[in-house]
Amino acid sequence: MAFGLRAVIASLLFASALAASPARAAPIPGSIAAGVEPQGYARVVFAFERMPGGASARLANGVLVVSFDEQVALDTSPLTRGLGALIGVVRRDPDGAAIRMSLTKPVKLIATEAGEKLFVDLLPPDWAGLPPPLPRELIADLTREAREGREIRAQEARRRVKPQPRLTLEGATHPTFRRLIFGLGGEAPVDVRRVGEKLLVTIGAPYAFDVAAVRARLPPELAGLDAESKGGGLVVSVPAPGGGAFRGFREDGDFLLDVDRTDVAPSSPATGGTTDPHGDRAAVTPVHDADAPASVTTPARPEAAGASHAPAEAVAPSQPTDSHAAAGDEKAPAPATSDAAPPAKETPSAAAVVAPSAGAEARAASVRRIGGAVRLVFPFARATPAAMFLRGRTLWAVFDDRGSWSLDGFVKNSGGILLSAEETPVERGRAVRLKLAEARLVSAAVEGADWVVSIGDEVMQRSAPLAFVATFGDDGRARASADLPGLGAVRVLRDPDIGDMLAVATLGQPARNVQRPQSFVEFSMLVTAQGVALALAADDLRVRASVEQLLVEHEGGLNLSATGGGAADGAPGTPVPVVVTQAREWAEEIARPFRARENELMRAAALASAEDRPAARLALARFYHARGRASEAKAVLDAIVEDGGISERDGRLAILRSAVAVELGRPTAALAILASPSMRMTGEAQLWRAAAEAAIGHPGPARTALKLGERALPSLPAELRARFVALAVDLALDAGDGAAASAEFERLEVLPATRGFAARELARARVAEALGQTKRAAAVYASLAKTQTDTASAEAELRGVELSLKTGESSLADAIARLERLTTGWRGDDVEAEALARLIGLYGDAGRWREAFSTLRTAVAAFPEAEETRALQDRMQSRFTDLFLGAGVDSLPKLDALALFYDFKELSPGGRRGDELVRRLADKLVDVDLLDQAAELLDYQIDNRLAGAARAQVAARAALVDLMNSKPAKALETLRKTRQADLPASLIAARLRLEARALAETGRVDLALEMAAGLEGPESDKLEADILWTARRWPEAGEALEATLGSSWRRPDPLTAEQRADVLRAAIALSLADDGLGVDRLRQKFAPKMADSAEAAGFEVVTAPIEARGDAFREIARSVAARSSFETFLREYRKRGAEEAKPGRAPAPTDRPAPDATAAGAAPSRA
Repeated sequence: MAFGLRAVIASLLFASALAASPARAAPIPGSIAAGVEPQGYARVVFAFERMPGGASARLANGVLVVSFDEQVALDTSPLTRGLGALIGVVRRDPDGAAIRMSLTKPVKLIATEAGEKLFVDLLPPDWAGLPPPLPRELIADLTREAREGREIRAQEARRRVKPQPRLTLEGATHPTFRRLIFGLGGEAPVDVRRVGEKLLVTIGAPYAFDVAAVRARLPPELAGLDAESKGGGLVVSVPAPGGGAFRGFREDGDFLLDVDRTDVAPSSPATGGTTDPHGDRAAVTPVHDADAPASVTTPARPEAAGASHAPAEAVAPSQPTDSHAAAGDEKAPAPATSDAAPPAKETPSAAAVVAPSAGAEARAASVRRIGGAVRLVFPFARATPAAMFLRGRTLWAVFDDRGSWSLDGFVKNSGGILLSAEETPVERGRAVRLKLAEARLVSAAVEGADWVVSIGDEVMQRSAPLAFVATFGDDGRARASADLPGLGAVRVLRDPDIGDMLAVATLGQPARNVQRPQSFVEFSMLVTAQGVALALAADDLRVRASVEQLLVEHEGGLNLSATGGGAADGAPGTPVPVVVTQAREWAEEIARPFRARENELMRAAALASAEDRPAARLALARFYHARGRASEAKAVLDAIVEDGGISERDGRLAILRSAVAVELGRPTAALAILASPSMRMTGEAQLWRAAAEAAIGHPGPARTALKLGERALPSLPAELRARFVALAVDLALDAGDGAAASAEFERLEVLPATRGFAARELARARVAEALGQTKRAAAVYASLAKTQTDTASAEAELRGVELSLKTGESSLADAIARLERLTTGWRGDDVEAEALARLIGLYGDAGRWREAFSTLRTAVAAFPEAEETRALQDRMQSRFTDLFLGAGVDSLPKLDALALFYDFKELSPGGRRGDELVRRLADKLVDVDLLDQAAELLDYQIDNRLAGAARAQVAARAALVDLMNSKPAKALETLRKTRQADLPASLIAARLRLEARALAETGRVDLALEMAAGLEGPESDKLEADILWTARRWPEAGEALEATLGSSWRRPDPLTAEQRADVLRAAIALSLADDGLGVDRLRQKFAPKMADSAEAAGFEVVTAPIEARGDAFREIARSVAARSSFETFLREYRKRGAEEAKPGRAPAPTDRPAPDATAAGAAPSRA
């Protein structure tokens, strides 16, 4: 098979066969009655349930053609029986839209359409007089239908002129709300919802409404009112700025809408506020956040006499963006009455409600005066996390319980301490806000499962203190954390009084609080009576809970230079500044001659008694450590441990052992030594822990340990101080914390340059770069890189490349060339590892994938245990996967893409993405005509990796490859062994089409035709035509090919190349079948379309009279037959593949077996 044919398969594989075939319109059923009338003419009556459009009759060369614009289902046998010798041959067009009859005598034609019938009268040539009349019964039926139609139209006209009821609207402004009264005069349904700064009142019945007249009567605040008719009803838009709450209810056929005002401060009971304006009317007061859309449900007015104020029923919106509830159901039950007081007034922007949630009874919270203090009790059935804090004069109480409270007596029984009480639903809980007359001290305590809040001039109960400490995340970025056992939910709430955001974390028992404020740049910690409350100053701050720990994080790390109080010195858990390596002793050891001092210490250790030997050996180990002899120090320390003279838990021994392990490049061993709990409280141990954590690539724990060991630094020798401060600079730079790096470098400059002058200058340049001084940093990098002497120069070259890419001073190609030179000349340390990682990334950015993956192999071989290498390998595996599953692989030559995969197949992922990658690789193999290899990959997936619908789907793809490879028997075997029930209908149809094609290729044409006949859609018709053409069944093939063309000859657009080829094939088949009538029919239909095409001459030859066939006909027939019908089959798959590429069309494959139950969209069939 030609290579070009194989190339199309990338867009033809099985995904192209998934869409269900579009269903064709069902033929219009009808009947035919024919006969010769006594007057000597013949009449043919076509009767239908619904008259098809475009019915016509015409005579052409002695052939009567009755055609329609739609497909019809007619039995033509009455024509031959009723007309006898008048007709010769009767044929139906393959598209089912026309009937052709050859006449044996000349006739006059009269066609009349009446109702759902078409009358075709064939009159003798000498007919004189009027045309034959229509049957009387038909005329009577048509007259009756016309009369009934006129009556229906008259009724419709009378209905339209019936006057619509008129909607009246009145409005008034109250001190705290505005009221609108809609005069409905009936029980029309009403729906109210908030959309931005407006309320939409939808009335479900047509009303006449004079908007201009209503505006003139309303208060000025409602001048923006508007209305429009929509969907048989009326929608009135009411201005409601400020997000105030609203209530709707019915009264005597009217609908009343109250909208709370947000332009006035509410009155409180203590200052003589207004009473409830609704009287005894039961109303709904929903909870609305100032920024959220509101909803309202209007209940019927309670009928029971003397009903007291009913508690409002909170309606929780189901969708925060568009929640609303229908109003106007007169039969809705009224809320149950209780002793609840009228709704409390809400603060200007607070979302308040003083009613229980729907379907729940409010719990009673109690208040009691104790001298000058107030004691509030919130009862619970079980222990509930809570948070309480005072902000300004507002006391917040947040509970992890959705139940509502009855706060009726709070203000009245507080003796003037409380001015208002309100509650608000929050996520998975409830918040209570109490307004105090003046600021007081607040404390919280627990009594059983109840929370008790005390408000007074003294703290009534003492709680355990809480505090945040500065720590570092795994990426080395600064964050704040607090250990909080019993941590509940963390919520972000808006303070309606101030307008900022609060992060509130609830805590379970016992009571714990923040006793003094802490202020950071991004947030402030408020004083609380229970739990934690943070005022957020940064929009992108993250506050989250993590295993009984509260974390405050920022994308770029927190700025831990506190603007207020920070963690107290000497707080619990702060390491004590115990120092084993004292600066004075270190200096003395360094000052004495090495050989003399070594001999002295060795002699002392050798001659010491058993009791004194461990101390003497420890002194020798300290000497070796101070003189940089880590190996010798380790040998001595191991001897001490082996003899057991000093316990391994001894701080002196543990710190020296960990320090030596770090010096020898064994950070894991150092961390194991420092794992003792006693070492966590030792400052010098924390410093060596930081060095070990940094060495294994844990910047976050390293920065945390450095901070914990800070207090031990002043007592250390200058050389060690320089080491640890330099480490702090590096870690801050790596974390992007330029301010901290600058501060640490200022400390480093007064310490000795233990790593050399070049390393110190390199650190200076990196700090300058972090502070935005790029030109200064670039100059230092360039100067250091020219020396090419040590690690600092190599790292300077690497940093210079990075900076030049960042500033745009270097192109991608130049950067790659510089890094290639660097990795070639510098080997074996972290600089090489980092340079290789950067080079690999640049190779990928440049599309040089072979170099990228080859360099990755080099990096893995050189640094197999490095954590950075493993992370790099993960990143490159992800890029490898994205390359072969995305569009990037399409830009590579096909053979190069295949070679790249086979050379680096160890980067292939596992699981579903790996399976999909293999299937994409099979597509590439087909592109380059490697069909056997593609089939092998797909067969492995079928036999070993997949199950359920995914297995059947990939099997269809494999069968298509087998068909392309001229292996139809193998395709059949693949399809049959993966046959199963409950597949999607589209997948079943695709597999059946493939199976029918394979059957035809193996010579079982009748079975293939039977299977194709069971399919639906134009693809099945085309498949049947191809099978018949391949089998050389010319009469059937010609009609089937003509049927696939449908009504394309009627359409204004030109024929496609594929349609023109089918026209030629149909003409050749009909000609070879000696069907002159069919060839003439085809010529009449398609001659205008084919006249201006490239196939015009060929069409003239193949549609010439059958007796005129000659060499030209045979040549064209041979050329058309040479075009493989399988190529047409593949083109159909390409077209369907383009449709499948649209989002949401193709079902995603799955590795799991299909469920037993038939899913929606699946047919309980087997394929």
